Amino acid sequence: MATTRRRFIIATFIVACAAVAVIITSFATSLWVEATLTKPNDAAFSTSLTINYGLFVGHIDGKMLSSISAELTMSCLMSENVCLMSCQTDDATQEFELIALLSGIESIHCPFLEESTNINSYDQKFINAGIWVSTLLFLALSLLAAVLAAVFAVINSAMNPVEPIVGVFGLYVWNGIAAGCTLIVMILWGAMFAITLTDNVAYSQTISGEYTSQGQASLGVSYWLLLISLLLHIVNLSLLGIRQYLLSREPPTPTVKMDENTDGIIFLY
Repeated sequence: MATTRRRFIIATFIVACAAVAVIITSFATSLWVEATLTKPNDAAFSTSLTINYGLFVGHIDGKMLSSISAELTMSCLMSENVCLMSCQTDDATQEFELIALLSGIESIHCPFLEESTNINSYDQKFINAGIWVSTLLFLALSLLAAVLAAVFAVINSAMNPVEPIVGVFGLYVWNGIAAGCTLIVMILWGAMFAITLTDNVAYSQTISGEYTSQGQASLGVSYWLLLISLLLHIVNLSLLGIRQYLLSREPPTPTVKMDENTDGIIFLY
């Protein structure tokens, strides 16, 4: 019965709510990637920018000819399976920028800069659009499963559902799905960072070669929050396992066995 050892079910609700909050924070914040950008031949780091971005937007600031601070936007060209963090401010210009960087024959001008970017095609590394979309999909599934885990924990703390997927078995399923999807997101984004973003953070000026982030990029707080979410769901699965173990150690509920009524007397209760 779900209401037996109810405190374990209530504990899974609290932990699932914490996981939901962590996933939403990771989803919404722009600290998945952080880096310092410098000129390729600037050994003294006299000109440097700092950049951070998430799955949708980012921010860049620093000092060039003057101090700059600007917002960035994730821009994708699905037909070419590429994305980048764009300094452009409208969709049409962002698409033109992507096409220009892919072709390597145009000059790109960020609105907050005083000079154009000269394209060097040797370092054209982009965010893989398929991995970006997959990251969004599995993160959304992880959030949905975490919400369902919390909702069904409330249901199981108040009653004993008949359908297995709504009962305690369902709590195993939803927490397992949330943990699995979170792990997939961490693997996908972590692998892409190791292969591509660690040397080039896929910002328009690093793709063009005007700036470099090689050896100066790292995974940010928003990414590592997923590890907390993963651990929280593992905690929930552990709580459910401990509950099941304790229930299996309890003596069976005594049953009253009525002696066979040989004299025809019927007992009414």
